[in-house]
Amino acid sequence: ALDLGSGEGRELAVALAAAAGQMITNLPANSFFSHAAVAAQRARDEGGPALAGQVLVYPTIDAEANTRSRVEYANGPVLKTVAAIGMWGAYLGDMAKAASPLASPARSRSLAGLAPALILTAECDPTCDEGEDYGRALQAAGVPARIHRLEGLVHAVSYMSRYVPRADEITQQVGVFLQSLKQPRTAPEVETVA
Repeated sequence: ALDLGSGEGRELAVALAAAAGQMITNLPANSFFSHAAVAAQRARDEGGPALAGQVLVYPTIDAEANTRSRVEYANGPVLKTVAAIGMWGAYLGDMAKAASPLASPARSRSLAGLAPALILTAECDPTCDEGEDYGRALQAAGVPARIHRLEGLVHAVSYMSRYVPRADEITQQVGVFLQSLKQPRTAPEVETVA
């Protein structure tokens, strides 16, 4: 548990990046892989715990997303669209499961009432648009959401901080977001930097 000291009984935040957001575990055949966005939805729908926030870093939100960034960055750099689709197939075992909101949280019937979100995307990444689309859908549902695009950066840049100093922007953005969760919420915050 992350003690955010919010005073609102919400002391947990879920945060995972990209494929790390899908827990690759030996799941029962009728289960889907976990995802930070799915964890937030399940916490809301299944009685808790109450989450203070959710942090999604270059998230893979929809297994079958048809976006401009999947086309524009189909050949990378770093992540290729065909590789991302192959990973979805490996996670799901059967792409027929892709339509389930347990696999593709953007397909949830409702996004209302979810914990505030920080969505960080990398410009040169096939998953960029689906992450930003999800952030805008959260905003439309009344969820306080910040969308921040890391211009000129690539998928998984957080693992490249030794060579790409700007990767620290991720840590900085997450820190600012987590600090904001300590403040009492008065009105939904909507911020898009993309």
